[in-house]
Amino acid sequence: MVRAFIAVEPSAEIRNAVSAAGQELRGAGRLSFVSPNLMHITLKFLGEVSESQIPKITGALDALSASAYQLNVSGISTFGRPPRVIKAEVHDGGATASLAADVELRLAKLGFPREDKPYSPHITIARVKEYSPALQPKIAAIKERDFGTCEISAVLLKKSVLTPSGPIYSTLYRVNL
Repeated sequence: MVRAFIAVEPSAEIRNAVSAAGQELRGAGRLSFVSPNLMHITLKFLGEVSESQIPKITGALDALSASAYQLNVSGISTFGRPPRVIKAEVHDGGATASLAADVELRLAKLGFPREDKPYSPHITIARVKEYSPALQPKIAAIKERDFGTCEISAVLLKKSVLTPSGPIYSTLYRVNL
């Protein structure tokens, strides 16, 4: 069994800029920051899949009909009340959401359950382990920051290995758009 997800990755410059902004939130509650080399935009979380399913998944990814597109990352917001996740916003005219919908459709045909929540592309900056009211003004100070624009030209099937020191991701398959 392999713990897997499908994602796109913004440029290293964007991931580093998002990470640097996240560091400005230090000291405002107990936060678990995502390393820039682990930052991505999830299209579909698959969970535990058998090795025998991998060729079917890669075949579905090969059939995607999307083209490369421009993506801008700007603005910071949160999920949950009190906030549980701090995230950078993705702006791309709906391209990532369309790609996620295509992935969702193709994987549903393979028996993967459809998501019941609306899709919202984002980059997770940090998870809030313990909320502090000091977090809100720090987020407000960087809320409108622009982290840059890049081209998204590939979809990745990623393997996730959970360890006590955090996840380790590796790319199992790449399909160019």
